[in-house]
Order: sequence, then structure tokens, then C-alpha cells
Amino acid sequence: MRNALAAEWGKTWSLRSPWFCVVAAVLLTVVMATTLANDFRYDVAQGNLPGSATLAVLDPLVPAMQVGQLALVALAMLVVTSEYGTGVIRSTFLARPRRRDVLLAKTAVAGGTGFAAGLACAAAGWAATAVVLGGHAQPGEPVAASLRLAVVAALAGMLTVAVGFLLRSAAGTLTTMFVLLVGLQLVDARIGQYLPAGAAVGFATGEGVRHLLVLTAWVAAAQLAAGLLLTRRDA
Repeated sequence: MRNALAAEWGKTWSLRSPWFCVVAAVLLTVVMATTLANDFRYDVAQGNLPGSATLAVLDPLVPAMQVGQLALVALAMLVVTSEYGTGVIRSTFLARPRRRDVLLAKTAVAGGTGFAAGLACAAAGWAATAVVLGGHAQPGEPVAASLRLAVVAALAGMLTVAVGFLLRSAAGTLTTMFVLLVGLQLVDARIGQYLPAGAAVGFATGEGVRHLLVLTAWVAAAQLAAGLLLTRRDA
């Protein structure tokens, strides 16, 4: 298993595209978070809000992370779909006949990368948003909030790998993940809290660990389905 993990890590980071995805994720998060924070400052300056109004840093940061996270989803997607697109997946399975080991190794790489990159996005986004808000920023817990956002990014990466193996298509995987992590947020909250998008936002905003359990359950179910399908079909 260690060899499979080392091989997948080396294959992933030997390319430039994953680095571009990480940089894009950080930039998207920072730009959108500061833009939303600046809109709040503008409303205060225009008298649309009282001068004493404050805003929680997480209010602009969470939706900004949802956008930035899509670049990390693209990174996790490439770990799987790029090999299906080029046919390299056959060589991967020949080198590692135990296909679930390949699934676990790719999942570990995507999850670890998602956590580290998500933490960088969250920390940079929090710092930039707090600077823009200035005295209008509500006191918060940047470390705890950044860690929650990083966990969500890690789970999103793990879910993406499973969906990638299930669909074997870059376009299909990216579209599905967009729906799961963003689109489903439009569903009624009573139902949405049990779907990936609502659970991710709920946990990120600190509403409770139950949201983390829901999101983890979705990841586990997708991983189980991917593992079963891998053992029953050709590459």
C-alpha cells in the first residue's frame, strides 16, 4: 500500500496542472472573499447599514471557499480522469492488480492535498477578509474555522475521486461535483442538511458535528460504490 501511495503522489505532483489548481484555489478564495467583504464596507459607507455594523468573517469566506474549492475538485478529478482519458489507467491496474489499493491511494492523495490546500485557502481568505473589514469584522476563531474549511476541502477531494472512478469522465465528474457541492444548496434547508452541499456549509459555519457526519457518510457511500464497481468491470 505504501508503494501505491508513493506512486500516486509522484504521478500527481510530477505535473504542473495540480500546482496551477492550488494557486487558482487560493486566488479565487481571496478575491471572492475580499469582494464580498468590500461590498459590506461599501454598504456601510453609503449609509445602507449603520456605522457600527459588523460582519462575521465566515459570512464572505464560506461562499468564497465554495468557489475556490472547485479548483481543488478539478485537481482531485485529474488524479483519476486523466488516466482514463489517456489509457494510463490500464498500466496502473497492471502494476497494482488490487484495484481497491489504487482507489485508496488516489483518495489519500486527493484528501491530503485537499486538506493542505484548503487550509491555505482558508487562512489566506480569513486574513484578507479581516483586513478589508477592519473594525467591522466580528471577533472569531480563525484557527478552528480554517481547520473546518480544510476538512471540508479534504472530504470534497475524496468524494471527487470516488465519483471520478464511477463516471470515468472529466466533464461528468466536474458537473456532478458542482451539483453536489454547490447546486444542491438551493434545495430546501430541511432536506438540504442531509445533502453534501448543505452539510458542507453547515459544518464550515460551525453549526455542528452532525453535518460532518452527513458529509462523511456521502464520501463513504461513494467510495464503497466505486470500490465495488472497480472489481466488477474492465479498466
